[in-house]
Amino acid sequence: MSGSLTPTAAPSRFLPTEKRAAALVLGAAFMLLADTSIVNVAVPSLQRDLGADVPDVQLVVAGYVVAYAVMLITGGRLGDLYGRQRMFMIGAVSFTLASLACGLAQNPEQLIAARVWQGLSASVLYPQVIATLHIAVAAERRGRAFALLGAVVSCATIAGPLIAGLLISADVAGLQWRPIFLINIPVGIVLTALAPRMVPAHKGLRLRLDYAGSFTVVLLLVALLVPLTIGRDQGWPLWGWLLLLCVPVLLAVFLRLESALERQGKFPLLRPGLSTDPTFRLALALYLVYFAAVVPFFLYFSITLQYGLGHGALAAAATMAPYAVGSTLTSLWSARIVSRFDAPRTILAGCVIGVVGSALMIATLAGNSSGRNLGWAMAPTMVFTGLGLGLVLGPLLNFVLDRVRHDDSGVASGALSTAQQIGSSLGVAVIGLAFFRGFHGDLASLDYPALRTDMMFGLAVVVTAFALASVLVWLIARRSRADDNGPASSRPRPKAP
Repeated sequence: MSGSLTPTAAPSRFLPTEKRAAALVLGAAFMLLADTSIVNVAVPSLQRDLGADVPDVQLVVAGYVVAYAVMLITGGRLGDLYGRQRMFMIGAVSFTLASLACGLAQNPEQLIAARVWQGLSASVLYPQVIATLHIAVAAERRGRAFALLGAVVSCATIAGPLIAGLLISADVAGLQWRPIFLINIPVGIVLTALAPRMVPAHKGLRLRLDYAGSFTVVLLLVALLVPLTIGRDQGWPLWGWLLLLCVPVLLAVFLRLESALERQGKFPLLRPGLSTDPTFRLALALYLVYFAAVVPFFLYFSITLQYGLGHGALAAAATMAPYAVGSTLTSLWSARIVSRFDAPRTILAGCVIGVVGSALMIATLAGNSSGRNLGWAMAPTMVFTGLGLGLVLGPLLNFVLDRVRHDDSGVASGALSTAQQIGSSLGVAVIGLAFFRGFHGDLASLDYPALRTDMMFGLAVVVTAFALASVLVWLIARRSRADDNGPASSRPRPKAP
């Protein structure tokens, strides 16, 4: 890995080919990211129309998230091996067909299977989005491209529930919840049709996929994510703990397999040289810790609004929109901020803002015992905290991938996205322990005072996670500075495929 901590010149305008490629893959990213949360608003409609019970609804949500997460690393490596344009098109076609299957589902079992198919398709498509931005956009404009991706991530997080709420409220053609999936079909058709002209062709490495490593990492991530995703709602059953006990064993097997392939001169799924790089490992840890603080906040604050204050799902999503507004603003400006200072300072500032903003949220909740006008009271602190998120999303991704070889960009993208998903699931589980603190029963039985206290405990965990993320950024900056100041002969350089 290589890179520089020195500020760079302000980004120039995109070339026409870069603009077309960025526009297409960012559109794909918006669709995929919105679908991670779009179902949350549709739960009552699903239960009425399909007769789905609570475990069914959990699997509709978890099926997409787990399937998406477990295949991201393999999906990224497939792009490295067989070409990003090809895998982008395969992922887009598959996601479109899976969305059609979701919209036509006649029972909960069919919908769960289709959501798993959607997640697997997304795991092939999303790493190509990041890798295409990394390769198709020149280095001096790449920071701006990832800044736009950060803005898309911020908008899609809130847009998913808003879009779903509007479509379900409109009850288009009497289809109730089905349009939230069917809307992906025209988008997917456009993505597939334009990809050959707008996504740069990439021949790939034409090597064999590491099937043993791919299978092992899928088992590893299933063993980790399934308990974290649905374990609490199932009362932490024995099978969940047994799966978690398998994680270190599977991790050891995976690392041994990868090392053996490297020694044999073959092409492992995740090169040991990449997985043992200190900066890359710290970046993975940062992704895990940072997103353990971000994503669960939206879940538990939504619970507080809906069950404690009686907000509808659409109103709850609108109340959380200020967070996305703040994040979008700084995401769009992050490339210029990095050019003036540098990436580590910018990312560190974002993490510190997260600490301060989350602490201010606790103070706001502490001062609002009735819940009256809570959305307006929280809006300034949410905008402020969102400003920090925008300073992290794009700059961190660009900083890490700028230090990765081109023929590892797909798998590196997949690994970072996987760490993000693991962090989100881990955060939901850990913050849930603070939020519920032994509560077992119907959420409808909790009133606002109880949920307000729960939310304050959850935010205390968020503050801790942001603080730990700040420490990790400092360590990354220190390690990168040591690498850059070392002997030139000892610093590997990115290689084009």
